Amino acid sequence: MGLQFLRYLAASGFKIFTVRQAQEAAREQGQNPNYVVEALYHLQRGNWVIRLKRGVYAFNSESGFGEPPHEFEIAMALVTPCAISHWTAMHYHHLTQQAPNTIFAIVPSSTSIPRSISKKKYHFIKIKKEHYFGTEKVWIGQSQIQITDPERTLLDGLMKPQYCGDFQEVLHAFNMYGHQINIKRIIAYALKLDRSIAKRLGWILEKLGIEELLLSDLLSLPIKGYRKLDPSAPLHGPYNKKWMIQENTGVG
Repeated sequence: MGLQFLRYLAASGFKIFTVRQAQEAAREQGQNPNYVVEALYHLQRGNWVIRLKRGVYAFNSESGFGEPPHEFEIAMALVTPCAISHWTAMHYHHLTQQAPNTIFAIVPSSTSIPRSISKKKYHFIKIKKEHYFGTEKVWIGQSQIQITDPERTLLDGLMKPQYCGDFQEVLHAFNMYGHQINIKRIIAYALKLDRSIAKRLGWILEKLGIEELLLSDLLSLPIKGYRKLDPSAPLHGPYNKKWMIQENTGVG
């Protein structure tokens, strides 16, 4: 059980596969499925396949067996459920010209993340279960991928700008997307997430020239105390009483 077996898996459309799927493929070929684990061990040592996590493998990009899996596909296989997010989603939606080296994804807080995963390559950000929304399915080649939609991606930048380059990059993303933003959707999302996010969003949308009538739900939202415009920056700068925002970014 070796390279011929891999050719069969590739011909069956697999780029990422579990041990169970490999065992089923072995049965279809008339081979003993009990030898699959040992065979995969030797194929991994020979750099024909890579072990993503326990029980999950992918073809090595240099193996020559079909098209290697996309990085987004690998993220989906590493942790389930998850959705590509933050800087990675910004780049996918053309909200930034900078391509991050790390694949960012959100996962519900109860999701188990294997310790063996390198945070430099794949960074999974845990969020509250009730905050896991605002995603869409897109096709990457022949695979469907879950990714945050543009509005949710922008809001994630307001929450965790350090995972989107920095806050200036997030502001640039808002300016790039501009009047393509679905105002009703992004406001509804913000109100479900956090009051601080809602106030930051209102401040930004006003700067983009969105009429105040559309921002009334954000403006009337009660909040105690001022919130930093950039949550990752120190406390400094003028206070905007209208939005209860401390403008600590150098832009006002």
